[in-house]
Amino acid sequence: MKYFSYKAVDESGLISRGSMAALNAADLDARLSRSHLELISYRQSLIASLRRLTAGAQSWSRRELIDFTFHLEQLLTAGVPLLEALQEFRDSAETPRLASVASQLVDAIDNGKYLSEACAAQPAIFGKMFVSMLQVGEQSGNLDKVLMDLGELLKWHDETLSRIQRVMIYPSFVAVVLLLVIVFVMTWLVPGLMSFVVSTGNDLPWHTKALISTSAVVSQYWLILMVAFVALAVFSRLAIAANRELKIRWDGVLLRIPLFGPVLYKIKLARFSRCASLMYGSGISLIDTLRLGEGVVDNLVLSNSLGEIRSRIVDGQTVSDSFSDSSVFPPIFARMMRVGENTGAMDIAFNQTGYFYDRESRESIERLEQFIGPAMIIAVGSIMMWVVVSVIGPIYDLVFSMSGQF
Repeated sequence: MKYFSYKAVDESGLISRGSMAALNAADLDARLSRSHLELISYRQSLIASLRRLTAGAQSWSRRELIDFTFHLEQLLTAGVPLLEALQEFRDSAETPRLASVASQLVDAIDNGKYLSEACAAQPAIFGKMFVSMLQVGEQSGNLDKVLMDLGELLKWHDETLSRIQRVMIYPSFVAVVLLLVIVFVMTWLVPGLMSFVVSTGNDLPWHTKALISTSAVVSQYWLILMVAFVALAVFSRLAIAANRELKIRWDGVLLRIPLFGPVLYKIKLARFSRCASLMYGSGISLIDTLRLGEGVVDNLVLSNSLGEIRSRIVDGQTVSDSFSDSSVFPPIFARMMRVGENTGAMDIAFNQTGYFYDRESRESIERLEQFIGPAMIIAVGSIMMWVVVSVIGPIYDLVFSMSGQF
């Protein structure tokens, strides 16, 4: 899709100018006609096209994917044909990125492809689970119902991530303030006070010597330390992305980090359970549900464990026993899978497990939010106490020794 600057006239004869995304001049004319405008002249806008290419290389945000799913579900439920629903979304898109992808979907379906095939060509936007669910909806004739379920799942994901981001705002702010305080204290306050303390020639305690050494390092090498920290973070991320074994170790560490690890673990279990319930309930086989779930959890430790569980089921082991033999998934999964096997309602068993871990993750996030504030205050207070004791202690000893001479 290209971007055009145009000049058009409306029914009253009023001239209007603007820019619009279109496949070609004929498409531009058709879009303006739907807005009751008659095209007079046009030219391709290179700046807008370049901006579109830059935006098109990026993936959709969660909110954009939710809006897309909700838009299609509402129009399909109202009886609007799929092609018209996509064209409506394309024409009303708020950003070039949305319009570009929607236009590609329209072209693919217009050429005889299914919606799932068209979405599969955009893997950065539509994941494997999303595409598989669309395939089930197309085969069963319940595409609107599948889109509604996908929309609910996407909204749950968005709400969960929003809660985590909300919890992390306060500690992130305090961490930045703490870093600025440390830099100020170590580069300006401590050197000025320590010059007087050292000049007395008295023997200094170990914590004062440690403060002097720390202040000297921060004052002289703060820029190097900052660059080294950023470089280490970038290098670590690239190394983890390039090495699968390193990625497995890192994912395992993430699940074991004090305070944050258990919360992350419960969120990922809730995500897998909810997605598995949705997929299995829509008609996807259990083996395919577990295979798609390996990508849903976004953690190689959990993903590898699901792969092992899937292999044991293929070899003839029961689902409950396969989960029971896993050292990664908690015992509640084995119990709920056993109930699902006995009742024939595996999707309900997954859903109940997802509800349990969703509730657990909410409570853990709330507890974490209550703990973070005092913990950060204690951290700031400890550093300031170190500075005060290390500076005031030697000065007090000096004053006390001088008073004893009189």
